[in-house]
Amino acid sequence: MGQRTTATDADIIDAVRALGPAVDAAADWIDRERRLPDDLVEAIRAAGVFEMYVPRFAGGAEVHPLTAFTVAEELARHDGSVGWCAQVAAAVTTFLAWIDPAAVLAMREQTGHLHLAGSARPLGTATRVEGGVLASGHWDYASGVRHANWYLGTCFMERPDGRVAGRSMILAVSDGEIVPNWDVVGMRGTGSDDFVVDNVFVPEGRVASGKWITGRTEPLYDPRLNMVAGWAPTAGVGVGLAQGAIDALVALGAKASTGSPVPMREREAVQDAVARAEAITGAARAFVTETLNAAWDAQADGGDPLVRAVTRAQLAITHAMNEAVRAVDIVFHAAGTNAISTNNKLERFLRDAHTGVQHAAGQQIHQRPAGRVVLGLNPGAGDPLREGPSTPR
Repeated sequence: MGQRTTATDADIIDAVRALGPAVDAAADWIDRERRLPDDLVEAIRAAGVFEMYVPRFAGGAEVHPLTAFTVAEELARHDGSVGWCAQVAAAVTTFLAWIDPAAVLAMREQTGHLHLAGSARPLGTATRVEGGVLASGHWDYASGVRHANWYLGTCFMERPDGRVAGRSMILAVSDGEIVPNWDVVGMRGTGSDDFVVDNVFVPEGRVASGKWITGRTEPLYDPRLNMVAGWAPTAGVGVGLAQGAIDALVALGAKASTGSPVPMREREAVQDAVARAEAITGAARAFVTETLNAAWDAQADGGDPLVRAVTRAQLAITHAMNEAVRAVDIVFHAAGTNAISTNNKLERFLRDAHTGVQHAAGQQIHQRPAGRVVLGLNPGAGDPLREGPSTPR
């Protein structure tokens, strides 16, 4: 990444790479218990991962999106659920740019660290009261909420003009209830249970507002880059899962099978499969890297070049997540019956990759803005009533 990142970025990446053995050691426990162990969470927190998108003025690292991509890839290479919890915390943290900076500092003072979970989906309602709002809601897929201290909840509420629109706000996790119901095929360790609040008061400073984002000058929080920043680590998880599957197949290289005494690494079909998966994974990583850097560089100039850069980055993110599934499928089938055993990680990478791509960032609809721009059209309109980051359609 050359000169594009700061020493803080490099420190976080180095710290995450050093955590690889600890993540490997915890992987079976994570899959079985459907959450991350507390000691691993603390180690990840100490590495600065959960706060890598927190603004510098509030003690965060405010890293380049490519750093967030790399961090998520490195963690997911060892365990998809660990990478997923890291990417969710990063993506949700971008919403802090939409609330009162004084409120961000107050949150830091209240809880000591800023670890967010949450959802941009409007599954709650809120009404105005003196000094803030009263919020109620029931959000599913609350990944990482068991270790977070703040929750981003998006609620429908009435605007001054009488229209109803989604409004994001930051809730204390301690003010709500976690409903344990996470029973899924993949990404089992994310602990993506439901989160419920009932008539909770949220101070005005913690309610998203365009007036706060207009005062931010940091590139990371530019609303035009919100998808690039928020979903860069999501793509990192996909690429990490693909790389982890390749690593798992390589680890089986000396193994034979019930159908042949020839070691897997000496079989032409396996060699071909590894080569194809490596090319797919490397190409996906390169496309994301290129487009994240291009969008970051174009941010300073704005205008049409930024629109093109952002839509290409959006395309690269969705493309990477889907290509990761293709790479994992290739190596899984190349391993034959060895792949279905829980004694190796291949079956887990398969489950996690197919689960992860169901996320909004992996949906094919997000390719359309890039296609429209290439064809000389505008990328498509977002939601003009939304107070908080939204993804262009």
